Amino acid sequence: MKIQDLKQYPITDYLQSLGYKSKREGTRLLYHSPLRNDSKPSLSVTPSINVWTDYANGRRGDIIDLIRYLHDFDFTTACNHLQSMATGLNYTPPKNFSSSFGNQDINPKNKITIDNVKPLQTNSLIAYCESRSIPFHIAYKFLFEVHYINNGKRYYSLGFRNDKSGFELRNQHFKGCTHPKAITTFDVPDSKGIYLFEGFFDFLSALAFFGTSKPLNTVIVLNSLSLLPQAKERLNKAETIHTFLDRDDAGTKAVEKLRADNLSIVDRSIIYDGYNDFNDYLNRHTTTKKHEKG
Repeated sequence: MKIQDLKQYPITDYLQSLGYKSKREGTRLLYHSPLRNDSKPSLSVTPSINVWTDYANGRRGDIIDLIRYLHDFDFTTACNHLQSMATGLNYTPPKNFSSSFGNQDINPKNKITIDNVKPLQTNSLIAYCESRSIPFHIAYKFLFEVHYINNGKRYYSLGFRNDKSGFELRNQHFKGCTHPKAITTFDVPDSKGIYLFEGFFDFLSALAFFGTSKPLNTVIVLNSLSLLPQAKERLNKAETIHTFLDRDDAGTKAVEKLRADNLSIVDRSIIYDGYNDFNDYLNRHTTTKKHEKG
């Protein structure tokens, strides 16, 4: 899909997929910011030109700019993320749209190209896992070491494989992903429940917290809240869904949306109440214990 097609994807549809509700004010739609707790809606979207504005800091832009802003993605990752979502929803752009980007492809020169995938073995990556309180035996089972080329330079990161053979990439200095972006599923035979996570570090944190490397129920890691629609078919079939989403507005609204769809939800994020997410909770408590022993 061309950039000019991706830029037509409605910002309102994207925010709705994240669970955000709007309030109409003239030709604009107003939203509470996904990035902070605002008493009054501070994010504005003008559907007629598909542009957003954050009145708190003056930032504005198109749908790709918004995805970069919300998820801290680089341009290529944001485009790949949006393309994956648009493809999954069978989105077809209107024919009468014009864009200053013309018909260029999604920045092919900056595309992340995988060079090698191997078991986790590099000391700096192992140390990065440990710095986030993930034991090596858990990291080794679920993560890979991915060597890749980005902007003509070679790098390596932790790699978490998704259901379409793409990877979430993380190291001390980089957060990104390869194409295609998708959810990750770990099936447990005869499981009637599902453990639902937003990111893979939270999934690994839950394993470390409960002292196991074998989940009792099927696990779905969204890799982004915007990919929740990809999981809906599996979620609809589950007797119970245990949610381990972030303790922020986006996570709360996602849980509310699932409940509104008449799904049986157990919000397990109460475990880390007062913290951003499961990994934040685990990391701070692990650090505290180390200081107490010291």
